[in-house]
Amino acid sequence: MKKIPFITILLFFNISFAQIITPGMGKSYTFSDLAADTSGSVVVSSDIANLYQDLTISQKDTLLLDAALQTLVINGNIVVTIHGSVVCEPRQNKLIVSGLAENDSAATFEWRFDEAQRSTFSKIIFENGQNILIDKTEVLIDSCEFRNFTSQVIKYMYCNPVIQGCYFHDNRLAAINSGANVTGAPFIKDNIFYHNVLDNVNQPQINLGPGSESDTVFIIDNVIDGCSSMSGGVAIADLMNVSRTNVVLRGNRIENNRYGYTQNGKNIYALLEDNMFIDNNLETNPMNGGSGVSIYGYDTTCAAKLRRNVISGNLWGVTAIYYHNVDMGTLDDFGYNSLYDNENGGTVYALYNNAYSPISAIGNCWGGNSAEFAEEVIYHYNDQDNLGLVTFEPIWCPENPVKDNPAFDLEIYPNPAGDICHIVSSEQVKCVRIVNSLGQTVRQAQPETHEYTFSSLKNMPRGIYFIVVETKNEIRVKKLELR
Repeated sequence: MKKIPFITILLFFNISFAQIITPGMGKSYTFSDLAADTSGSVVVSSDIANLYQDLTISQKDTLLLDAALQTLVINGNIVVTIHGSVVCEPRQNKLIVSGLAENDSAATFEWRFDEAQRSTFSKIIFENGQNILIDKTEVLIDSCEFRNFTSQVIKYMYCNPVIQGCYFHDNRLAAINSGANVTGAPFIKDNIFYHNVLDNVNQPQINLGPGSESDTVFIIDNVIDGCSSMSGGVAIADLMNVSRTNVVLRGNRIENNRYGYTQNGKNIYALLEDNMFIDNNLETNPMNGGSGVSIYGYDTTCAAKLRRNVISGNLWGVTAIYYHNVDMGTLDDFGYNSLYDNENGGTVYALYNNAYSPISAIGNCWGGNSAEFAEEVIYHYNDQDNLGLVTFEPIWCPENPVKDNPAFDLEIYPNPAGDICHIVSSEQVKCVRIVNSLGQTVRQAQPETHEYTFSSLKNMPRGIYFIVVETKNEIRVKKLELR
């Protein structure tokens, strides 16, 4: 690269005690470029860069996260603001972007996209930050990891970010969040959300406000695994009728949360299909939550269509509250949902229609193969005549329903593991995979037995992985740590 004398740079860069601002002349800057031009505000040594002042990338300019950079340390309460764009060079390993606290206090760096140009984060580990704010900017976040954030990790407004193949874990609040009166339609696919909302506040791991009138919120093929009694899995809300919200929730496994999925308000139209809502029972008071699926409508524009979901082990299966438009199956389009073992206080509640609106719930499996059994586990007009009627016949019960079987024992040891890991299952294993934090399958086998051993794990990078075990009837996911 041709080196420009520092005296010339002073004519273009705004370098004050508080911040660095690029000149907005359509150029790309690496951190090595910034280090050469900013007199100690950025320091690069080998493949490690340290940022000591706020940084603003102006319109037309680009921040290039080049493959030579291995670690970016953001020192103190620094704000990185992007008005231009961010580009990531292809890399084999992951770039680490780490907040470094001052005086051992919590690190709170912020990264903001403010009406910026289209940008990409790819193969980056973000740790010890406050949040990443995306405002009116289209951003692709691909194959990244986010850990130890002190606030909501990704906050978006008036845009449609794409978040795919990422791993969110051990953050103090929600992994993805938007405001109650701002719109947006994120695409969220193939991510792992594990033990977020460690502050144990009333906030789900994915906490979304109103959608965008002409776009759809997609939440597809994610694992959402919780740990705190106040934190849910996924919430969609429009309490002020801001915009029409279209939602597709498909192929997710949502487990071990206060609740699985909830939508609240009006003008929400959701399709829930092929999901597993399992053991969302961490709420200590059933009157306050614990549903696999909860639909709380202000009027009948709060609509949800449920098809081919497995809803099991929650305090309540499906709860529908106030006014709504819930479709769990019709004569022409069976629901094929399986609801079983959802109970609290010794009573099974597969569906609780605590609402004035009726529900069509035809063609579902209620945990038994008779209409009499279904009536016992459905609470509706026949139990309280000011509630809406649930129409549930004919029922559907397959010969071998897909269940998350509590009797299915799965043992993984040693864990943490070093060089080998044994998998022992009470059911025959069709396929077992080791998945890394980017959602990539790194080892795989089809043992067709009850036991399998992965060896030569010492050749894999140390860190958090997931063991995905597939049997004839279900899929189980367990965390594996390599040390």
